[in-house]
Amino acid sequence: MSSMTIRRWVFSIVAVAIPASADAAVISWGRAGVSLVQYRADAVECGKLGANADISKEPATQAIVAAEQFTERNLNASIAGSDPALEQALMARRLSPAKKLAEAQGVMLTATELCLTRLGYHRFTLTSDQSGRLGRLRLGSPERHAYLHALASDPAILAKQAVRPTAEVATPSDR
Repeated sequence: MSSMTIRRWVFSIVAVAIPASADAAVISWGRAGVSLVQYRADAVECGKLGANADISKEPATQAIVAAEQFTERNLNASIAGSDPALEQALMARRLSPAKKLAEAQGVMLTATELCLTRLGYHRFTLTSDQSGRLGRLRLGSPERHAYLHALASDPAILAKQAVRPTAEVATPSDR
């Protein structure tokens, strides 16, 4: 599996991250007064940096690749008298792919967030009403981009809904 394939696979999962719970806060990034054109250009620039982050030497990535190779090698090789489905479940549990995937995603997300910070963006939390409206807009649609931009460029919203530096990163919106 090439490093480019791994990056695309991990980034695709980052891009469609699912909240740990339905009540998880939606976090986005904003910069007061930024134009829609600049907002989108910055999102693309920083997204590309995250997508192209070299994760090939990260321990988590190496563990994911090793787990995949192990699974492929042993898919049809079962221990005499044992249940192949049980063996696969035990392998998956032992290799902890979800945890390793989250670690690899973190490296890519960090690169994206560092870029946004460098460009003057700050995290803010969407209210439940804002999250609800955002949820009704199709991912990647111009309406969704415009709605997020309206929130992300409003100085009052950014001040009132700012994420404090000690807060954990919650569910990323599509920025």
